[in-house]
Amino acid sequence: EVFLRQGREVIDLGLAPDPLYYFSLFHYGYDGGVMVSSSHVIEFSGFTLSVRKPGSSYVEDVVEDELEKIKTLVLAGAKAEESAPLPGNTIVFDPRAEYQEYVSSRIRLKRPLKIVFDCGNGAMGFLPESVFKILGCEVITLYGEFDGAYPNHLPDPYIEDNLQALKEKVLAERADAGFAYDADGDRVAVIDNKGRVVPGDLCLLMLALQAIEKQKGPVVHDMRVSQAFLDEVQKHGAQTYFAISHHSAIIRKLREVNGVFGGEVTLHFLFPVNYYLCDDALFASLKLAEIVSKEKDFAGFVDSLPQYVASPELFIATPDDTKFVIINKLTQYLKENGYNVVDVDGARIQFKNGWALARAANTSPYIKCRFEGKTKEDLLAIEKEALSLFQKLGVPIEQKHYEELGL
Repeated sequence: EVFLRQGREVIDLGLAPDPLYYFSLFHYGYDGGVMVSSSHVIEFSGFTLSVRKPGSSYVEDVVEDELEKIKTLVLAGAKAEESAPLPGNTIVFDPRAEYQEYVSSRIRLKRPLKIVFDCGNGAMGFLPESVFKILGCEVITLYGEFDGAYPNHLPDPYIEDNLQALKEKVLAERADAGFAYDADGDRVAVIDNKGRVVPGDLCLLMLALQAIEKQKGPVVHDMRVSQAFLDEVQKHGAQTYFAISHHSAIIRKLREVNGVFGGEVTLHFLFPVNYYLCDDALFASLKLAEIVSKEKDFAGFVDSLPQYVASPELFIATPDDTKFVIINKLTQYLKENGYNVVDVDGARIQFKNGWALARAANTSPYIKCRFEGKTKEDLLAIEKEALSLFQKLGVPIEQKHYEELGL
């Protein structure tokens, strides 16, 4: 009502995932948008606020000062008389048909595929199967019905426990691959034809190599990416850049360096050469499907990719008012004591045979740690050294965290 009271025209997409939201902003040239979503969280909903400059291929984040202004407007609108006139108007609009035609026209599969989708009862619904059918694929959708209570599992594809039904269905159907989406459709996980989860690092690597094969250029990634990813991409002649772990930061860095691909190990993928510069998990799954269609045995191809040995990500409970202070103290110590450290987002210590990372979570009261070694022995040595160092400098590591790493 805030927009209508100011005489604005509001385009209502109804229940729609991020792919339709961002496509509408770019394709139809709208000035901005608001997405209401809880993603995979049941308890809370939030707002994604986007502003697009005329003619631009990206959206700007609404910064904190502007959010305060919006908050004032919303509160003022809530206090307005319910009977007050609404001089603006609402247009109910469905971009699905044009979206499906647009994204499918940009994809070339070497052969038709059999694909299983798990939409987790989120907003993606049956949209993925509609697009893949256009490309001649045989499709099966699990949990395509909208249900915000998420009765089957949480729609968070980064957590492997949420992928069990998809893994079993891919095996039962002898499918070429499976794709699982989060509730709002900006992340996608991949299951290979052996029913195994393809790690985010390897998804990034496949997509990065695909991108630079067609057009050489920089690749942007988050701090948690594998050293194997960095080594392989650089071996293929592309420069790599660390960025803060958030899609808007990845987008800013891609624009800054004129990158050809970007993403995060948490299953966000960006395609500035092939598509609009936004998180669209369906387009990402289409690009992954191009890779699957080129391989007789997708699982064998995954196994052929270079891989080092990584730990699970540790979530260390840390109050919001101290987590960044601790990480800043850690970073300063590392620099002053001659460590090879990348401090774009937290502190990533580069050891001879691996690395360790500690960073403050952006939206939750945690410090997150991850470790990687070229061998299992390297990993164990790095974990022990790094945890001791982190604990000494104030990261609240407990015995259970050592146990999570098998130490």
